[in-house]
Amino acid sequence: MTTFKAYKKDRLVFLRYLVLATKNLRRRLVRTGLTVAGVALAVAVAVSLGGFMLGYRGAIDKSIEMLGFQVMIMAKGCPYEAATMMLKGGTGLLYLPADTYQRVKSDPDIDSITPVFVGVAQKEGSSIRDEGSAKTFTIISGIDAPSFLVMKPWLKMKSGPGFDGGRWFSPDATNEIVMGYEVAEYEQRKIGDTFYASITPAGNPEPVRHEFKVVGVLERTGTQDDGTVFLPIDSARKFFGRPEQLTILGIKLKQFSSFKMREFETRWLKLPEVQVVGLQQVKSTLTGLVATAQTMIAAVAVIAVIVAFIGVINTILMSVYERTGEIGIMKALGARRGDIFQLIWLETLMICLAGALVGSAVAVLGAGLVERAIKSLADLGVTGSIVRITPAVLGYAVLGAIVLGFFGGLYPAWRASSMRPVDAIREGAA
Repeated sequence: MTTFKAYKKDRLVFLRYLVLATKNLRRRLVRTGLTVAGVALAVAVAVSLGGFMLGYRGAIDKSIEMLGFQVMIMAKGCPYEAATMMLKGGTGLLYLPADTYQRVKSDPDIDSITPVFVGVAQKEGSSIRDEGSAKTFTIISGIDAPSFLVMKPWLKMKSGPGFDGGRWFSPDATNEIVMGYEVAEYEQRKIGDTFYASITPAGNPEPVRHEFKVVGVLERTGTQDDGTVFLPIDSARKFFGRPEQLTILGIKLKQFSSFKMREFETRWLKLPEVQVVGLQQVKSTLTGLVATAQTMIAAVAVIAVIVAFIGVINTILMSVYERTGEIGIMKALGARRGDIFQLIWLETLMICLAGALVGSAVAVLGAGLVERAIKSLADLGVTGSIVRITPAVLGYAVLGAIVLGFFGGLYPAWRASSMRPVDAIREGAA
């Protein structure tokens, strides 16, 4: 019973402190609001940074997983181009000789392998969204459908009005294509429609116009496949004037490990003009691309936190100086040093907590704007969302703001609690 009464008394005292602290903060609403805004800005920056780092790693992992490959063999070139060519689509400037496929596929460590030829075709007013003679481009991927689907079994045909009965093209077809979800949406094409594209063969300065029949449209995958037009690899190589060349070989190993990867790489790097790219290498390359940007953003977050910390101390100190006489009267009436310390400290924590809540809300609501801004500033080589704000990120941000208030309120609370009643009353009356 005694313990319960003590708890009840302490609770009532805390509630009185809470009410008094709220009234004190409302005396200077503009100043309190600006301080809360400063803390909110720091929290919003920190949450956005944490969400970006978490979301970008997740986007890389998802994009790499949706490649379907564990290893890629391609012509030597820039590692960034090697990474983004398959993550975002593109055309390698260098090509592999076609016999590379025949030589590599006999490797005993390979579980499955698929050849891919990538090129860019020009469209000339083929979509109702194209204006006049405006020229746009699309990515063409020549694939061997059976082996390609072994790598990517999740690729399914879109169903619904105008899309039922979709299929993959025949291996020897020369005018059949399968369209990714996004390119079909943009071109407003469905099964049975005609698609026109102009392809410039190697060594020929003039593009050749081709007419294709859409035999299938894929469901959305959130990867580069959504914006790709697929056709048989032999037809693609013929249209681009490179019948004896490939862009990449996608490979899955029977046992994928760092040791097996090094063995495989050592074995096939002996081929001229060949580079072997593993998924971890791709991931490291893409992560390294934004390392500098992440450091700069982190520096901005640290600066924002420091500014907010100084602002909180300044606001509470000004409040203490303005209430010097009031604090002196409170102490003269029996308030202990601990009571004054607790009151001022509580005000600091309330400001920081309010700023944390506002900043977290701003970060969540503005996540889409942050993502668009980041994507407009840098080509990150991945698709999908790159800003992922989780409850854990928000929790750490709020906890950080409370810690900020914990330390920010120490000096003002000590300063207020150390005042001598007589001196404080005299100074407040001056």
